[in-house]
Amino acid sequence: MSLTLITGGSGHVGANLSRELIHQGYKVRCIDFDNDHRAFEGLEIELIEGDITNKDSLAQAFHGVDIVFHTAALINLDRRYENLIKLVNIEGTRNVCEEAVKAGVKKLVHFSSVDAFYRFPIDEPLYEDRKLIDDPNAMPYDFSKAEGQRIVLEYASKGLDASIIHPTSIVGPNDFKPGIPMQALVDMANGKRKLMPNWGYNFVDVRDLSKTAISAANNGRSGQNYLVGGEYCMYLQIAKFMSEQLGRKTVISSIPDFFTYLALPYEYIKSLIKREPRIITLDSIHTAQTGNYFIPSTLAREELGHSSRPIKETIYDTVEFFMKRGLIK
Repeated sequence: MSLTLITGGSGHVGANLSRELIHQGYKVRCIDFDNDHRAFEGLEIELIEGDITNKDSLAQAFHGVDIVFHTAALINLDRRYENLIKLVNIEGTRNVCEEAVKAGVKKLVHFSSVDAFYRFPIDEPLYEDRKLIDDPNAMPYDFSKAEGQRIVLEYASKGLDASIIHPTSIVGPNDFKPGIPMQALVDMANGKRKLMPNWGYNFVDVRDLSKTAISAANNGRSGQNYLVGGEYCMYLQIAKFMSEQLGRKTVISSIPDFFTYLALPYEYIKSLIKREPRIITLDSIHTAQTGNYFIPSTLAREELGHSSRPIKETIYDTVEFFMKRGLIK
């Protein structure tokens, strides 16, 4: 029975990936600096406290591991956190690669992001040969994911068996501490975002992503990157799905884009008061406005057997999960 290690195991991806790994018969070890272990309740998982930005904390976690799933990342579109974003997503990835080599890990599956690629032209299909972002002045998160990938490719060229997957926007159940996209969904369901811009994005179900990641560990080519997407959907359509399920109107109507910019000062003040990252920033607006419409994920489908369920099913399951957790009233 292979021993797997998930970095950032208590996050949304880690919670679902660990469940799928156990279901498929793998032994699971997770490393995380977070003491919030709700994601692992009832699961047979070995937990190790550690931080990918601290090399000295990694040796114990990597000892005896066959496969590493590197999911740990800081997803943040607030430029005030630029240094921390780069520390976690770039230097943290370098530390993971170094430790994987030292420990003799047989396979590394690195979770990059669709945002590591240049978005334009957004009206053309997005494939794996699209240029990676190389502008240091680009959005810090996007640049950090591109740089992290370059590090993985560097180690792959030196002999580390590593495959890279690029998820689109990740949605689905078992998110015990919602980040930016999932918190936005919860806010919509609770009627806190009555007006929405007419934007859309490509969404992938976290459960489908988990299965594809495991397939990448077994079938992925070393040094190859795989786009892993699902279905493009407008946010207003997602709101409609939630309204049908909840039996109430969640979003009243769409608004012109410029109204979103008017919310920036309010978001800034709120973040200062609550001491938390902003959800609405210039970078998050740009990301939402420039989501690639057509992401076929052909390579992942052909080589990894990737398949994606309808977004409506994902939204229903997600809302049900948050209702059980009391986050959606």
